[in-house]
Amino acid sequence: MKRLIAALAALVMVFAVFGLHAVTPAEASNPNVRLNEMQVIGSHNSYHVENPAISQLVIDLAYTAAPLDEQFSHQGVRQIELDVYADPDGTLWRPLGVPGFKVFHIEQIDEGSTCETLVVCLTQVKAWSDAHQQHMPIAIQIELKDSDDIPAHPPPPIFIGPDQLDDLDAEILSVFPSNDIITPDDIRGSHSTLEDAVLTDGWPKIDDVRGKVMFLLDNKRDEYVVGHPSLEGRVAFAPSAPGLPDAAFLKLNDPLDPNAHISDMVAAGYMVRTRADDNPSKARDNDTTMRDAALASGAQWVSTDWPVPGMAARFDGSPYVAQIPGGTPARCNPVNAPPGCENADIENLPPDPVPVPTSTSPTTPDTNVATSPKFTG
Repeated sequence: MKRLIAALAALVMVFAVFGLHAVTPAEASNPNVRLNEMQVIGSHNSYHVENPAISQLVIDLAYTAAPLDEQFSHQGVRQIELDVYADPDGTLWRPLGVPGFKVFHIEQIDEGSTCETLVVCLTQVKAWSDAHQQHMPIAIQIELKDSDDIPAHPPPPIFIGPDQLDDLDAEILSVFPSNDIITPDDIRGSHSTLEDAVLTDGWPKIDDVRGKVMFLLDNKRDEYVVGHPSLEGRVAFAPSAPGLPDAAFLKLNDPLDPNAHISDMVAAGYMVRTRADDNPSKARDNDTTMRDAALASGAQWVSTDWPVPGMAARFDGSPYVAQIPGGTPARCNPVNAPPGCENADIENLPPDPVPVPTSTSPTTPDTNVATSPKFTG
């Protein structure tokens, strides 16, 4: 015992003399995990409501997303995707008379949405966020739609250029105040470029940005950086490429592409969105090849149409699902997580009660067959 006491005293003296910091068990199990050191499941076309008359002919459209708050509370989703069409006068798309960006997939044939305008969708996200202020940051990816997919049926979509992208930033800020958003300016700091910041200082600690959201563009990068080469003053991160001044977020949707090098990009410091499945045939055939590669790649956001068990059962009972192993909303990133990281360090919210459907509740395909995963959130 005397030898043990003497050894401990000597160790204390070493720490005192050399200024070393003894790591406590609590510190060892609760590292300061950074935003890019996690991995979450995202939902693809997160607003989408299936049109059965079309989906029975086109399997790519055979899926329905749950309402956004349900995705956050009961499906472990922490990244969403919204497709938007510009309608500045409110004369093109439903709801008519309401100006702003409208949320749907394809004009005329696939317009079903759980939230019909960008403002309504973002308001739903903000309401959930305000009620769960310790959540890890939620990423909101926006795809700008302006192609005339059904040219024989007017009206044609409005082209989305720099002016419309200014309108997009303004519409986002009409719902979320800037201090609730992780912006490119926040990450760039005093660095000359955004890329230099993420490759040197890196991303913020999750504990410092809880309760916030961040915005990602799916496309229109070239138009978005006009006058903002390193996304100065912009709200969203654009899908970029290594070597460009705005490079922080990379969209690498095919984890099976040998040229994507997703793991290398994650290890370097970029944040990456990829996909677990690119059409419902993956769920129909229970083909997990793409899903497994996406999860193993370390991409921080892995998008799917099937985030909980039971959603793919419509395809002859297919068990396909894409979720974080263990059913948590997030996990320590398999490529770059710090030693000692535990999933609860990223998010450990108390679970919301699962709503019980009633006989009078309206139903839509897929949303009521899923079972709630076992996760805190």
